[in-house]
Amino acid sequence: MIAKIVKGKGFKGVVNYVLDKAKQTELLAAEGVRLKSRESIIRSFVAQASLNPRLSKAVGHISLDFSAQDKDKLTNTKMLQIAKEYMTKMGITNTQYIIGRHYDKEHPHIHIINVSSI
Repeated sequence: MIAKIVKGKGFKGVVNYVLDKAKQTELLAAEGVRLKSRESIIRSFVAQASLNPRLSKAVGHISLDFSAQDKDKLTNTKMLQIAKEYMTKMGITNTQYIIGRHYDKEHPHIHIINVSSI
């Protein structure tokens, strides 16, 4: 597994990227966000981030990429388990997040968006 961590300032771009229909996204999990629409997800993240004005880069975006050879072993349930374990080990707890799986590449991969605490 390869993890790529990016910090950013705006939730709109990353939410639109992760939920892009062209990437055949499947939303695996969410916590603390309104899932009615993309706009409601973005507003949920922005509202939470605004509670800590000291955050200069409130957007956390993590991509977890796996080997194409493991494709058959990586069910949604297994990938969600790995994502949640990763988040716990990285100290990403007690915060909003969404986890989406993309099917646009040969290798399995998921994206985590969260409100960064640093």
